[in-house]
Amino acid sequence: MKLTDLQIVKLVLPSDEWLLIKLVTDEGILGWGEVTGSCDDNGLAAILTGMADRLMGKNPLQIQACMETFTGWRYPKLSAVRTYATATSGLNQALWDVTAKHYGLPLYKLYGADGTTKIPLYANLNKALWKNRSPEMLKERGRMAVEAGFRLVKCTPFDEINPQNADNNLGSAFERMEALFEAVPVGQVAIDCHQRFTGYTLGRMVERLLSRVGLPYWIEDPVDIREYALMERMCMRYPSIRWAAGEDALSIQQLMETIKSGCYEVIMPDIKYIGGPDAVRALIPVAEGCGCKVTLHNPNGLIATAHSAHASALCQNALPMEFPFAAVEHRELLCEPNELVENGFYHFTDRPGIGIELSAQALKDYALRFVGGRWEKYNGE
Repeated sequence: MKLTDLQIVKLVLPSDEWLLIKLVTDEGILGWGEVTGSCDDNGLAAILTGMADRLMGKNPLQIQACMETFTGWRYPKLSAVRTYATATSGLNQALWDVTAKHYGLPLYKLYGADGTTKIPLYANLNKALWKNRSPEMLKERGRMAVEAGFRLVKCTPFDEINPQNADNNLGSAFERMEALFEAVPVGQVAIDCHQRFTGYTLGRMVERLLSRVGLPYWIEDPVDIREYALMERMCMRYPSIRWAAGEDALSIQQLMETIKSGCYEVIMPDIKYIGGPDAVRALIPVAEGCGCKVTLHNPNGLIATAHSAHASALCQNALPMEFPFAAVEHRELLCEPNELVENGFYHFTDRPGIGIELSAQALKDYALRFVGGRWEKYNGE
């Protein structure tokens, strides 16, 4: 089997955009990966176009050989650049999808997780609020998520706060959270800070949270990930809080620094940035062996969710995986068969690879393809 084409596809949806990579083989097998969130779609597409020139004719089953051209040492260190790391992560995803389809196995079975039928999810409410960030809407989305069977939700309430604002006003954030807690108990809510705090302002927020509301499920990305000394003090001061971080790591080495710091109980690699399935499959047992719990960061599309779910089947802990609840209306209908998320669980099928393909109608309605340095309408052929 040989690779014959690499396509970069963008789905421009009414409420989101997903950037995808599709590999094509001479046997007609398609492999999908997702590269959303690189912060530079055109730059990423240009990098992948360059990769395509060196991939054509290679055997996609030889994943290591296909990857080593792009992941080996070079100077300057491209693996530390987010666009490049995202490109190689997407390529790795697509190669694994092709390989599993060739052998007729779902990815989770190829990974060694046979016997798993589903994994738990939590509802990230952030993207569902892109038009309306009011406390009332957050409360309503939280209520909907609980009614849909999600046992854990995540909110991102600190819109008005940034690390340079030394006199942070927490009022609006607490209005949002307190509204949400009317629909979802605080112990079932994870709070994502998006690194908006400094030591002083983080302490103010935590004191107010614990005294007025209670203990959340976790607090995520409170400060810059490199502020380990600060987080050591926070861990000593608030030993009951479970801290989470790691979504922006571009390598296992970066995430291992976070694990070794001892500050974060919950580690959150993103399969789109950290190196794809190769990196995530290696990282999970190491992180768990160091006493951390692993839950994959996953606020994006169908393809990233599928890859993340198959890799998450390898986790030995019971933490749920992120799911962008209500971010895209009827998103399950954009693929064949439909994405099966029920009662707060992602359900696997016996279909090979990641188990889904983008539907012809979704490509016709929403897809663009990067060709000759520009985006043009794409019908999926």
